[in-house]
Order: sequence, then structure tokens, then C-alpha cells
Amino acid sequence: MKRWLAIIPLALFAVLVVVAWQQLTAKDPSPASFTSPERPVPDTQVATIDGVPFSLPSLKGRPYLVNIWASWCTPCRAEHPFLVEMSKQNVEIIGVLYEDPNIPAATAILEREGNPFSKIVLDPKGDLGLDVGISGVPETFLVNAEGMIIKTMRAPILDANTAKSFVDAYRAEAAKAPARPATSS
Repeated sequence: MKRWLAIIPLALFAVLVVVAWQQLTAKDPSPASFTSPERPVPDTQVATIDGVPFSLPSLKGRPYLVNIWASWCTPCRAEHPFLVEMSKQNVEIIGVLYEDPNIPAATAILEREGNPFSKIVLDPKGDLGLDVGISGVPETFLVNAEGMIIKTMRAPILDANTAKSFVDAYRAEAAKAPARPATSS
């Protein structure tokens, strides 16, 4: 009887090792592919880089991407050429400068490497980023014309296929959106 009691911990340990091995070697989705629930964009009040009050719901009626970035963020810099290329394909991208006290460095990056953003908004305390639901920077969200976040990338866009998936999704949403008069907003 005592011999069987000694084997129980060894058997439990063996089961734990097998489960751990399966979890570590299984094809598990990377954090960048985790899906997020559809949700409305938050009505967090921020200001554009020019000091104009702004909130994401003011863009309701058309789709757009929201890219959370910072000048201090190395992955953001690696992602930047893909955002520039997407903007050249007429994808509207709102840049959220997240917890970045160095606005001159951010504007220098945009001047030197191209500005993919139709608007740049400041999020100095990270309130908008938290309200959107980010887990880090960079992150990119597709917002449909109804103001719902429908696609999320919780990592930098670092390849043409990922960029194309956002361009295609943006175009599909733009095709669904009602026609709107040309205005600057």
C-alpha cells in the first residue's frame, strides 16, 4: 500500500510534464493573432498634434485605421514603412502618439520617413490607448463606418501579407460605407 502512495506523485509529475510539453510544442496562436471582440471606439477626448480637440467617434461614417505608436518604440519604427505604403493605397490611418513626451522626435521621424497619418493625436497619459484596449505598442485597429473596432493587430505590421490583409479589410469596409461629401475632418 505504501509503495502505491509513493508512485502517485511520480505519476502526477509525469502527467504534468506531458501536458507542459504539449502546450509548449503545439501550434498555439501568437499574441499578434489573438482576436479581440468587436467593440465601439471609445469617446476619449484628446487633442491633435496641432492642439485641436478630437475624439475617434467624430470620424463615424467612414472606416479608418488607428495605429498606436511612439517615437521611442523600436518595433513602431520597423512597422513604419508598411504604414506609409498602406497610406499610399488611400487607407486612412489615424496615428495615436502614445505616452510620448518627445513630440519633436516623433515629427522628425514623420518628416524623414514619411507621414502615413491623416491625423496625429496625442495620448500623453495613455488614456486613449487604455480605453481602446491596447496591450502594448504598436497596435493597429480597423474601425468600420459605424464606429466599431472590427480588426486588431496586437503587434507591429512587419510583412506585406499582414499589411495587405488590413488594406483589403479597409477597402471592404469602405465599399460598405455610405458615400460622404468630401470634407476635412
